[in-house]
Amino acid sequence: MATKVIDKNEARLPFFGDKMSFVTGLDPLGLQNPSAQAYSYLLPGLNNVTGRIRNYSFYCWLLAEYAKRIKSSDPKEQKTFIRKAEYIIALIAAKSGILGISGSLYATHRLNENLAEFNLNAGTYNADGSTVGTYWQYGSGVFGQYYIGSLRQIGLIEEPINDKGQPMGIYRRTAKRENQKVSGEEIAAAFDKNISGPNKQLFFNCLEKGTIDHDQLIDLTPDFNMAQIRPDTEEARLLLLLLLDVDEPLTVKEHPESMRKETLLHVLRLANELENTVGARLFTMHAYEVKGRHENTTDASLSGWYYYQFNEYWQFACTAIFNGLLDFLDELAGPGWKPVHELIQQASDTIIEILVNKDMQEATSATISSINTSAFLPERKLYSEIEATQGIERVISGFLLIWKMYDKNKENLVWLWDYTKKRDIGGGNDVLSFYREYDWYKNSSIKSFVEDFLLKRIIQRHQKVAYHKMGNGSQSTQKFIIEENYIRKIGNFGPGFTGPRVGNLIAFLQDLHLLDANRQLTEFGELVLIENN
Repeated sequence: MATKVIDKNEARLPFFGDKMSFVTGLDPLGLQNPSAQAYSYLLPGLNNVTGRIRNYSFYCWLLAEYAKRIKSSDPKEQKTFIRKAEYIIALIAAKSGILGISGSLYATHRLNENLAEFNLNAGTYNADGSTVGTYWQYGSGVFGQYYIGSLRQIGLIEEPINDKGQPMGIYRRTAKRENQKVSGEEIAAAFDKNISGPNKQLFFNCLEKGTIDHDQLIDLTPDFNMAQIRPDTEEARLLLLLLLDVDEPLTVKEHPESMRKETLLHVLRLANELENTVGARLFTMHAYEVKGRHENTTDASLSGWYYYQFNEYWQFACTAIFNGLLDFLDELAGPGWKPVHELIQQASDTIIEILVNKDMQEATSATISSINTSAFLPERKLYSEIEATQGIERVISGFLLIWKMYDKNKENLVWLWDYTKKRDIGGGNDVLSFYREYDWYKNSSIKSFVEDFLLKRIIQRHQKVAYHKMGNGSQSTQKFIIEENYIRKIGNFGPGFTGPRVGNLIAFLQDLHLLDANRQLTEFGELVLIENN
């Protein structure tokens, strides 16, 4: 074997001569990207961290006020202005117990220090101009890290261009344009109407002075509560209209799409049908189970969510197999080394033996085509079973889910493939790519299929993904090391679903009073649903 040092999860690489540190990493098999592509297409203008829709109008208003009050084109000055304003909002949230506001954890720590007033400059920048340890580490604030992309995509802000045709690095709210239903200018004005004159002046006085006290935070709370939007206001109307507009209002397209609107309406429909509360995963599983159909017709939005959940089950099953295999390796070899071929052989033998004993296959020589998935649990329950098992039992549950999904979806593979290709979703490692090759295995024994899968789609796949993520860096996401066909476990990673943005859409619908606190349809939500049917 090559010379190596294994100490505290570090290895010395003979070709670099440097220590390699191992980090947790995400998506060890690199299978989640197709899911992310799907939900990005289906819910543009949202992301998984923009938890309060009123922030959309707040940032438009803040940029409008910056243009009036500061009038500087220096990006650093705009960042400072925005960061101090965000810190005020975080302090308001912490003082009043408002949830879902970025920076409020830091603000809570400051409140617990029993300070008479809060220094906005010290809370946003260190003495040397750095931001580590302040209310928000990212230099451009919450706005820069979480909101710029979504606000630009949905048509509320833009980045000016200088005389040389280069981006200026600052942002402004968009002006009203022909055929645009909602602009940043209109949203900013609507937010301004919901702020009293004295509170508006107080907010900017504090921002300019650089300090704010407890009484001022309490005074500002009613108008600057990002978790509450007053119903029957122009701000609430425009924010809802924004969600119901075409996906990218400022992008000229011959056939503009409205996937965000259609997703919103499907969420409301499901909330109307359910006795219990609607949830993000409940919605995507529903789309999977109805196979993208609504009222006996294939629906473009639901089809996208069908594909999303299909790929989610796939990546979840594969990661479960990965996780269970490494636990099995740990049982066999502990911290030591194991020949790769022996690991695969023992795993496949154990899997086949358990399947035969559980009457899931008739003999050890059974082929893939002989698998009777009608005896398997439904996909949703197999997912729950995976969560409840570990080791080789988890590996088996992962394979059962993969075999079950093929039989339940094989009739839809062709049109789903066409759907994703037309929309540039998916890729060579998504669920459809795998099942398009699945027929090749039909005459193979289950044992040979399992062995091939464990070697190529788990062990070799993880190596490829980990090396790709490492690049020329010094951190590795590897969960095992292979040396001269010997494998050693150094970590593990459990299966999990991605966040599909639907949870934040549901939060937006609650903020806008279409769903109540229990995520059930309100009378207003029912009215919106009727008007848009």
